[in-house]
Amino acid sequence: MLGRIELHTRSDVAIRNGRIVEVGRKLDYPDAETIDARGKVIVPGFVDPHTHLVWAGSREHELEWKLQGRSYQDILSDGGGILRTVRETRAADEEELREQSLKRLRNATRTGTTTIEIKSGYGLQREEELKQLRVARWLGEQELAEVVSTFMGAHALPDDTSRGEYLEQLEQMLPDAAELAEYCDVFCEEGAFTVDESRRLLEAAREAGMGLRIHADEFGDSGGGALGAEMGVASADHLAGSTLETIEALRDAGTTGILLPGTPLALLSSEFAPARKMVAAGLPLALATDCNPNCYTESMQMVMQLAVFRMGLTPGEALTAATLNGALALGRSNRGAIAPGWRADLLVCDVPDYRHLTYHFGINHVETVIIGGRVVNA
Repeated sequence: MLGRIELHTRSDVAIRNGRIVEVGRKLDYPDAETIDARGKVIVPGFVDPHTHLVWAGSREHELEWKLQGRSYQDILSDGGGILRTVRETRAADEEELREQSLKRLRNATRTGTTTIEIKSGYGLQREEELKQLRVARWLGEQELAEVVSTFMGAHALPDDTSRGEYLEQLEQMLPDAAELAEYCDVFCEEGAFTVDESRRLLEAAREAGMGLRIHADEFGDSGGGALGAEMGVASADHLAGSTLETIEALRDAGTTGILLPGTPLALLSSEFAPARKMVAAGLPLALATDCNPNCYTESMQMVMQLAVFRMGLTPGEALTAATLNGALALGRSNRGAIAPGWRADLLVCDVPDYRHLTYHFGINHVETVIIGGRVVNA
């Protein structure tokens, strides 16, 4: 259940071969390497199940535009937003893209992310999308957070290709994308892809052997959430405009709702997803950064804090959503808890109580990051 936290006080955690073998008091492993965590709190590593971490360039000037009252859709229609990042990402070679993205992955790992999903979507051409996915794969080889890749060529409509032509191109990209990505995601929203277009692409992705995800109901009830339930997607993400009927349908479909509180914050919006309604309906919830040039944070701690202060989750609910439920949303059922047999993805946090992770905001509480039983220095 979301928010049910089992506490072990003054306890040891024994790890062998990357897995937790025992949790208890005064464990006896005389030859083991030890980490002194007295007076601190150990929590599962954070799982960030929704990012766009691989891109080139920057869009800090758009913050000033938003402060002047321009909407996300206004900026996009003028060639800004995603389309600006597409141009800059296309212009970057693979080495440059690696360099910029590695800095973000180090930031994510340093602040406690031990598993991270990374989407393409800033190429919008076959070779450019595959370039992003190759960089994501390379990032996963750097012994930092484990990377789960998602193909998201359906992130926006390119300004150099007709709508019909691009839909056909996306379908043609899928076999090659499936070699590099585990999942396929579609942005089902006004100004992006319609419900019918999204269904067509998700069905093709399923035929290619990919798992399914969907950006849905970010700016209103777009029908994307209902489509996600119909398709039985692994996750439906954003959901700020989802109705109770959609929330219940997603629950019944076994879909995880991924909430991204950094996104409305970055858009200067007060329309956060109705998290308490979702908890009451029994929809499993995960949290994610949505790290991208418009919502530029790699910190799951900040996301947890926003979820508490702006969405009304309890500290325990936020911690569960940032660990166990994020792992389930990515099909990683072996992590997100501290128990024998589970993967040893752990964080030693310099706090007196897990609730300080959200109560004391604005700093990095993570002192030691352990991924697969290995201390990682990012």
